[in-house]
Amino acid sequence: MEQHITPIEAGLTWAIGKRRRAEGGFLGADVILKQLADGPSIRRVGFISSGPPARSHSEIQDEGGNNIGEVTSGGFSPRLKKNIAMGYVKSGLHKAGTKVKIIIRGKANEGVVTKMPFVPTKYYKPT
Repeated sequence: MEQHITPIEAGLTWAIGKRRRAEGGFLGADVILKQLADGPSIRRVGFISSGPPARSHSEIQDEGGNNIGEVTSGGFSPRLKKNIAMGYVKSGLHKAGTKVKIIIRGKANEGVVTKMPFVPTKYYKPT
């Protein structure tokens, strides 16, 4: 997250308590409560990509070559043996399976939006 990214856009809605959502009155409440009601304009997503690993500030394009977002971090996953990355894309293009192009060093590399976490967790969750 950065200063211009809200918890809603970052997929951290769970971090805002129910009381705060109901009452408001906190810093940024007007923006956050509007996003809760209407949905955010951008969303944080994960990617699996081909070619070299995506790095911060790499451009994300749709299949038509239109800019739809930006990578925030990326690298090679030894566990998955694939390149993974996270970034923000326009809402509506955040569904798992959406094909994208990630521009790395001026070259378009194939990528696909994937669910996060990349590796399933196996820790105990009480019911």
